[in-house]
Amino acid sequence: MAPSRPASLSLFQVAGVGFLLVPAVAFAWLIAHPPIDLSIRVPVQHFYIVTVVSLLAFGLAVLLAFAAMQIAQYRVLFLCLGFMAMGGIFAVHGLMTPGILGDADDLVYSGRIVGISAYLSLFVPALFFAASYTPITAAFERRLPFSPAGWLIVVLATALGIYAGLAIISGELLALLPFGTKPYSYGLAATTIVLLLFAAGRQARAYLTSRLPLQGVLVIVFLLLAEAQVVMVLGTVWKLSWWEYHGLMLAGVGLAFWSMAAQRTKGQSLRSLVEATLELEVKVGTELEHVDTIAALAAAVEARDENTRGHNLRVAELAVQIGRAMELPNHTLRTLARAGLLHDVGKIGIPDSILSKPGALDPQEWVVIKRHPELGQAILSRVDRLRHESEIVIAHHERMDGSGYPRGLRGDQIPLEARILAVADTYDVLISDRPYRKAFDKERGFRILREECGTHLWEPAVRALFRSVGERWDDQAASSGRAA
Repeated sequence: MAPSRPASLSLFQVAGVGFLLVPAVAFAWLIAHPPIDLSIRVPVQHFYIVTVVSLLAFGLAVLLAFAAMQIAQYRVLFLCLGFMAMGGIFAVHGLMTPGILGDADDLVYSGRIVGISAYLSLFVPALFFAASYTPITAAFERRLPFSPAGWLIVVLATALGIYAGLAIISGELLALLPFGTKPYSYGLAATTIVLLLFAAGRQARAYLTSRLPLQGVLVIVFLLLAEAQVVMVLGTVWKLSWWEYHGLMLAGVGLAFWSMAAQRTKGQSLRSLVEATLELEVKVGTELEHVDTIAALAAAVEARDENTRGHNLRVAELAVQIGRAMELPNHTLRTLARAGLLHDVGKIGIPDSILSKPGALDPQEWVVIKRHPELGQAILSRVDRLRHESEIVIAHHERMDGSGYPRGLRGDQIPLEARILAVADTYDVLISDRPYRKAFDKERGFRILREECGTHLWEPAVRALFRSVGERWDDQAASSGRAA
């Protein structure tokens, strides 16, 4: 998604400031004029507005859960858990409104549970929101598998169910929690505000870098929730000023939900939407910037083989493009980026007379050049963080029918990333100038890819490449090509 033009960006910033400033001024004015700060005791309407906020928060949680599973990023999962916790705890806040589940006089503890749930409905989400921006999260998501993370959703759902059950069935037990009374409520509120401001600050850094409106929307959402916490702790129950915190929560969650839904209706995928908002998109250049070993090795390959300068970078970008079209998780895309950059690192050990030969290679020279995958694997396996990439590099010339080299692997014996890399490598070789021939045009390159589907190249990866570049896949042409 392209950044907005400066004029519209300025308008967005002004609107965002106004969105935050108007409620703050209104609250201060009501507090300063007590006769106007009327008491409005309408339990049913309170239940309705709380329920709407809860449903919107649950809707956001569902969208983020799908995105988290696609991207396989803990940051997205923690945001999902935050909105999920908000929806569940705030729903209890609404259900326990005196008079909703029974006569107000019958629910001795409902008032206390309403207060406890109000504070927890912002504190628990703030913990998850802040956690998603901590350096610790960024560090361990590169080292831990994402697969068990889905169980966190189950654990939180169970905890929310137990909390709701205690509130409805055994309210006297839950009412013992001190969170809804001073000074504990002040401590909880202060912590919540600090956590939300931390999340807003970290998200603002992403916005100031890329200037995408959706990134700014999330900043506004966090600040609205922090503002709601201030109003909650300073307002008097049932007063007009106190009602404002419900409006702020509705505005914050509603804005987040609306912004995601609006982009989805424009055809943007949920995955790309979340990646852009949180700056999670895997970029080949990022791997070069942050991993010195990769940068050094990639530079060495470029210097070693001037005839194919830029090839490794193009292959890496194509491989990531294919992986994204196949909806692979981000850790796999990152592996593809690294393996693509380093797939020809073994050419460091190939003599210049062969690498720079202007014509076709003779059989003896082909024997030498075919050693580069094994040489590449030997180089990369010495670097602990690149061991997985080394297994992809050694297999990137294997073919689906077993006709490749160096080990003659076939089908699923070839690592998935190597199958994708083979398609990216083949396509770039076809449309690039080589010492022994001129580049083919893209149409001929696509035709050759179709012909090699299923025999040499992995068809799902070829189809994904076609989708990613907007090329139509012709089943009849592909079948006739393979038959020929």
